Amino acid sequence: MQTIGTARRWLLGLAAFLAVAALVLAFSACEEEEEAPTTPRATGTGTPRATGTPGVAVTPSAAGPLKIGMLFDYTGSLAEFGPNMETGAQLAVKQINAAGGVLGKPIQLIKADSGTAPQVGVEAATRLVNIDGVQAIVGSLSSGVTIQVAEGVAVPNKILMISPASTSPALTGVKDNDFLFRTTLSDAAQGIVLADWAVEQGYQKVATTYTNNAYGKGLSDQFVKSFEEKGGTVTAAVSHEQEQTSYLSELQKAVEGDPEVLVAISYPVEATVYLREAIENDLIKKFLFVDGTKSQDIITAIGAEALEGTTGTSPSMPEKASLTIQFDADYKAEYGKDVPPLPYIRESYDAVVLIALAAEAAKSTDPSKIRDQLRKVGGPPGQTIGAGADGVKQALQAVRAGTDIDFDGAAGLQNFDANGDLLTGAIEIFKITGGKFEVVKVVPVSLE
Repeated sequence: MQTIGTARRWLLGLAAFLAVAALVLAFSACEEEEEAPTTPRATGTGTPRATGTPGVAVTPSAAGPLKIGMLFDYTGSLAEFGPNMETGAQLAVKQINAAGGVLGKPIQLIKADSGTAPQVGVEAATRLVNIDGVQAIVGSLSSGVTIQVAEGVAVPNKILMISPASTSPALTGVKDNDFLFRTTLSDAAQGIVLADWAVEQGYQKVATTYTNNAYGKGLSDQFVKSFEEKGGTVTAAVSHEQEQTSYLSELQKAVEGDPEVLVAISYPVEATVYLREAIENDLIKKFLFVDGTKSQDIITAIGAEALEGTTGTSPSMPEKASLTIQFDADYKAEYGKDVPPLPYIRESYDAVVLIALAAEAAKSTDPSKIRDQLRKVGGPPGQTIGAGADGVKQALQAVRAGTDIDFDGAAGLQNFDANGDLLTGAIEIFKITGGKFEVVKVVPVSLE
């Protein structure tokens, strides 16, 4: 009996101890839960990822703060461009927040990687919307990725989406309920200017090789149509897939008709492979580049001497516009260097600024209300205000005061048509000289 009583007392003591321990653990967990941030934070400059609490859907709030998802490429075929475009977007955020933010709160930029792959982009966008609760997305780069993200994520969830880099004419026809815009010209313009330039250079027989997606096919088709209308002959238009180890088969098809020049409509990763193969196998040595192949990585990999004198086209900003000069000065002051000669940095800046101005004008961060103000702050009529820190501050102050504005971006006039496309812009002709890109001329373009 004494042994049983001792055991009973020992068991009762153990039970009491376990109960107290459970209470302590529960209290500690509650404290940690209360201290955890309730709003997802934007990631910094480290490894790109969508932030937030897995499994917890966040509904975009109309009260703010304004959260913008930055869906750029940090891996994949366009990985060279994403980090550089981010510098433009981050500069916009800094200038907006220095001017008081939107609706009295700093805006947040939440970055995610679309990987130059539609499925990766859709998954990243889904996290931005369902986990981070963004009200708008700036991105993506590849037209094919942008179209699938718009159709599969942004439009069904009524999230505003502005691409600073997707140039395919196919974007115009997306059934987007007016939620898809872009701050760069459609390749309906670049294809025409590129064809004009090819004729001006005296080429009569050309071939194209293009990445097999909406961007590559759209630009190749427009170039072919325009070049043939001007009397030229296109000997072949050959598609290729992304990230192959060799493109010899595609190159051999492209040069069968003895073209004088090969139009390289690709991304840097693929172009680096087939340009080297073309030169080393003595298949063809003259090329015309486009925005996707305006890449410093290509020059480094192939060699400046092999590409000396190569020319091409890319969407650009109006030549020597005051708004561009101010942006360039602000960029150098912020980063200690000139704006890199890569496309879509200024367009990324403009997209972020336009979203902020539209949200301030809407007095809401509801995506539909931001969308409804986008054309009003980006185009006439209204007080014309340019890019740069002073311009952003002035524009926000004017909108808060109820003044109509017409924001002229760092990349040019941001006047959207009914499809969310730009009505006017510019295409530059560039040339590789001494391993660097230099501007030969800028061609104003109107699609009105």
